[in-house]
Amino acid sequence: IDVLHLNCNMGHQRALAIGLANLESKYEFDAVIIMDSDGEDEPADLPVLINEYKNNENSIIVARRDKRSEGILFRAGYTIYKILFRLLTGTKITFGNYCLVPKTLLKRLIYNESLWNHIAATILKTGLPLIFISTKRGKRYKGKPRMNLRSLILLGLSAVSVYAEIALLRILSTSIFFSALTILGIFIVFLIRLFTDLAIPGWASDVVGSLIIIFIQCIMVSVFVLFLMLSNRSHRMFIPARHYADYILKSEKIL
Repeated sequence: IDVLHLNCNMGHQRALAIGLANLESKYEFDAVIIMDSDGEDEPADLPVLINEYKNNENSIIVARRDKRSEGILFRAGYTIYKILFRLLTGTKITFGNYCLVPKTLLKRLIYNESLWNHIAATILKTGLPLIFISTKRGKRYKGKPRMNLRSLILLGLSAVSVYAEIALLRILSTSIFFSALTILGIFIVFLIRLFTDLAIPGWASDVVGSLIIIFIQCIMVSVFVLFLMLSNRSHRMFIPARHYADYILKSEKIL
């Protein structure tokens, strides 16, 4: 057993990215399995993943958790997260970290800068072949889960960040759509005011004023999103395969 000690607490997604990059560069193996060690990812499902891999050596085998046992608030938050992820990215996410990745595909993952933020979303984004295995959440061996609603929100934002350009483009398109609606609304108000007797005194000015405020807000959002998209393209990419070693304090062999 080799344990990597990192320079600081970077969160589990980035720790996993460092571990995967380290594995790929220093060890010989057929495939790597990513799983929690607290019992919630059932070890009993390992033979299923491995057998599926033997039949499909060029696919990533992911454990889809079809049954959850968290509290109502957490499950509601998780459902909202999946809905927002689908709306912002156009992609459905149904699995987490528990998966088997062949080494031939692992190298393609660790050269994705988005692996630094969210593994499952990166696997989806790469378009690599996937095979889903149905699993249920296991019972934790000891202690209480650290994943709460706050952690779930941060994890959800990390997942969306993998599809940042698509999400920003969707927000930009929505903003432009509502801008067009406000212009159409102003035009309709003028038609009603000038050519009909339906408008009551003061109605047209109040409605037009409200629509102008909405229009200005939509334009501001559009400009902000546009500059954000352009600025993201000028940033230096973080590639886990190239930069992971900067965050390793030491490697310890304990068995």
